[in-house]
Amino acid sequence: MPPADEYDYEARLAALTRVYVAALPDKQADLERLWAACADAATDEAWLALRTLAHRLSGSAPNYGFEALGAAARALDTRLGGKTACRDRGLLAPLVAALREALAAAKPAG
Repeated sequence: MPPADEYDYEARLAALTRVYVAALPDKQADLERLWAACADAATDEAWLALRTLAHRLSGSAPNYGFEALGAAARALDTRLGGKTACRDRGLLAPLVAALREALAAAKPAG
């Protein structure tokens, strides 16, 4: 039988994962809003906000078991990190679509 603190770890991780999953619809809404702002205005502020969202998801998603979500976010983050302007829709649209799909598909394990 595992020690009691191991149960506490698993319970805390499960609780954190539930909170993370509950926030994913907001992240998807943020993605849509930021992509529209970035694609329409192509300002540095819009670009930075979209990149920040992708960067945060690329780091956090794998910690909760969402490898595909992390990979999709990392691909967009990498492209935006290279200073690709939002107006380069041809380069960014497939990456945004992949992140959109990964967000929609993210479900808790178990």
